[in-house]
Amino acid sequence: MSIRLERDIMKKALLFCCFIVLFYHIDAQNDRLNSTKVDPSYFITHTRDELMAKLVDLPCGIKKDDQVKTILLKLNDYLTGFIPAAEYSDDIYARAANLQALKSVIQGGYGIGSVLIDKDGKIIEAAHNSQIQESRSDLHAEMTLMTKFEESRHSKKYMNMYVYKPGLTVFSSAEPCPMCLIRISTAGADTKYCTPGPEDGMVSRIDFLPPDWKALAMKNSVALGDCSPEMQKIAHLLFYTFLLDNRGPR
Repeated sequence: MSIRLERDIMKKALLFCCFIVLFYHIDAQNDRLNSTKVDPSYFITHTRDELMAKLVDLPCGIKKDDQVKTILLKLNDYLTGFIPAAEYSDDIYARAANLQALKSVIQGGYGIGSVLIDKDGKIIEAAHNSQIQESRSDLHAEMTLMTKFEESRHSKKYMNMYVYKPGLTVFSSAEPCPMCLIRISTAGADTKYCTPGPEDGMVSRIDFLPPDWKALAMKNSVALGDCSPEMQKIAHLLFYTFLLDNRGPR
């Protein structure tokens, strides 16, 4: 056998080995992604029994006969001790937004939280929904966050009048509603969120906006965050904690 032929055979064998390694690497990645996907039906919760069943299923030690105060303490302990995994790039923001959402629930409000992130990935502001606490219809988490930020002294270096300079992202525990998405878009910030809102989120329905508003909303990035199933599930369940004690307008 000639040296040239031997080299050709070795090259083909090497390419084949590389293909096999690449195939198994991709297959392993797909298996991990498939195993961490949350079934979209999970994000629909209508009753207290459904909510409790999902809370009990979390890795927080919640029991079906726990009182509301105990449930919130266990969620707080879990979130406080949660260490974001490197494989989910947005878990650090999901955790922060969920802690804000939990703060609202503990105060008697709705479980939605939001944080503002600068171009370097640093959280520069945080807030939560305060509608019930303040008896104000406009105080959604994102609205509260942006007002708090815009009224702060450090906002000037991030803003040009009422428009945000490029690089700021509003990260929310839940998919923003129409009011909040439009304000974020008007300010020129990017939008990310931890859990989808299949029944009331505006990002999922962005095509239903009037053409000019849709064009405005599409100027900046609007996307579901890269979050772990645990953070997504907790964000969803915090959103629906009002079912625990039927809080809100009667």
